[in-house]
Amino acid sequence: MLLRSITKHVKEQNWFAVSIDFFIVVVGVFIGLQVSNWNDSKIESQRADVYSERLLKELLIEREYSKSLLQYYHQTHQAGIDAYNGLVGRSDDSSESILINAYRASQYNWYERRRTVFDEIVSTGSLNLIKNDVLRNTAGQMYSTPLFSILQEEGQNSEYRKGFREIIEPHVHNDLLIKCGDLEYEGKMGGQSLVTLGYDCKLTVSTRDIESSISALRNSSESLKALRLRNAQVAGRIRDLKSTLEGSGFKKLSGVKLE
Repeated sequence: MLLRSITKHVKEQNWFAVSIDFFIVVVGVFIGLQVSNWNDSKIESQRADVYSERLLKELLIEREYSKSLLQYYHQTHQAGIDAYNGLVGRSDDSSESILINAYRASQYNWYERRRTVFDEIVSTGSLNLIKNDVLRNTAGQMYSTPLFSILQEEGQNSEYRKGFREIIEPHVHNDLLIKCGDLEYEGKMGGQSLVTLGYDCKLTVSTRDIESSISALRNSSESLKALRLRNAQVAGRIRDLKSTLEGSGFKKLSGVKLE
């Protein structure tokens, strides 16, 4: 309709009318572009809100896991210290208590990182949509640190862990695993299968089995040396983990407001 009007006015050489028609076309195109840009901006803003909310939720779960991990290694470290003191005669702990601590000192903890949302954001090139600096920086720091992989690798490959399982009879180790091993609990932020060693336990194997196990550990200079090394290693990793959590921005997450 408008094209026909323009053609007619050109034929009539009504340049004023042509100018009006041209102005209407320009204004129409401008308004169309503005509406399109507004729609794109609205869609992008909605994506940003969704990503930010999902990322915050994921990081809060990650924080809960990290705190649980720190607590767990405090427990294994203390168990290692108590076990060593008991094995070298520096404490009056019972043989059962020493054996339980010696077992718990050999344990390690790991968890599957909660980073699905962050990986999705990065893979789609949408990191710039996360406008909150605390949220973006915390995610970047937590998901780039190699510390969690190091903790798992060191725990799995610990010489003390290997040596303990070589020395202790299978049925005694099985009793330790069942009665005094990792205890799972549910987190408050949605984290599942968090674990702890902070509970009292009793073994069902005989006193003779316990004494025999303690004697074997005491007579193994390699195990005692490996326990000293593991205790020092865990102490260092506890310090690293504390530093990572304090420097990552986790403390500010609870106060993050998504606008």
